[in-house]
Amino acid sequence: MPDPACPAVLLSEWSAARQLGSGRALTWAQRGDVRVWRSSVGWLIRPDEPEPDGTAFPVVLVKRLSRAERLTLPAVSLPEWADLHGHPKQRVAAWAAQGRLPVWRSGNAWLIAPGAATPPWRGHAEGSQEAAGA
Repeated sequence: MPDPACPAVLLSEWSAARQLGSGRALTWAQRGDVRVWRSSVGWLIRPDEPEPDGTAFPVVLVKRLSRAERLTLPAVSLPEWADLHGHPKQRVAAWAAQGRLPVWRSGNAWLIAPGAATPPWRGHAEGSQEAAGA
């Protein structure tokens, strides 16, 4: 079962934990029966999202959101976080590998809260910040 402490997981992981067919979960997502949003790594869903009981939720199949709207989502992929914060994807991947970003794994994807703070810079950039504050 996906960790409910994580704000989001891949829809495929959510459906596998409930022993549902991935086709059924995707159909529910497309109909708006479960609340999902689109990420560069696939559909994301809260791990505690209930299975439909006949009540349809508003459709939130997200294709294009403003930056402010993207920052309100519970989770995004690492490449999306890099885009939101203006960092190269390779640098963000390195920060995640070093444990400097609060990321979690869902399936084969790394997810992160969109508002997660950028780690402090090391080397020249850090020295420049100190000099600017002095």
